[in-house]
Amino acid sequence: MTESTPSKTALHEAAHVLAAIRNGIGVIHVSLDVGEVTLEPPGNSLEQGHHYTAVAAGYAIVALAGRAAAPETGVSEADQLLLRHAFFLASLSDPPDQMYRAFSALAEQFVAHHRDEIEHLAGVLDRRRRVTGAELAEIFQEVRRP
Repeated sequence: MTESTPSKTALHEAAHVLAAIRNGIGVIHVSLDVGEVTLEPPGNSLEQGHHYTAVAAGYAIVALAGRAAAPETGVSEADQLLLRHAFFLASLSDPPDQMYRAFSALAEQFVAHHRDEIEHLAGVLDRRRRVTGAELAEIFQEVRRP
């Protein structure tokens, strides 16, 4: 791995983080050492009046963004659990395999559109190994500065 090539694990976790942030889902922390991202529960979004289906779609995209960014990493058990909860929250009547394909396409589109940001964050994660939600806010402030 070179400085300019983030690890697959960092790309996977960075995609989860960025998808969460861009979908209005708070991130508590991310750790490469244990390969996890801890998210705020959906109750916060629902209390703010967001529609169940929109919140569920956000969480589904988060669940599938890691695999979309680094296909070799697959979908972990935690990703699958988050996805099942998103399907339940949405209470959609479509068959699960159709919802999976639709949300996978949205996750792939998200990753393609945000690839540079994902790679930047993955580089930060490779160097730091773990980042808190507050540190993520600082990182994204730095990225947005001219």
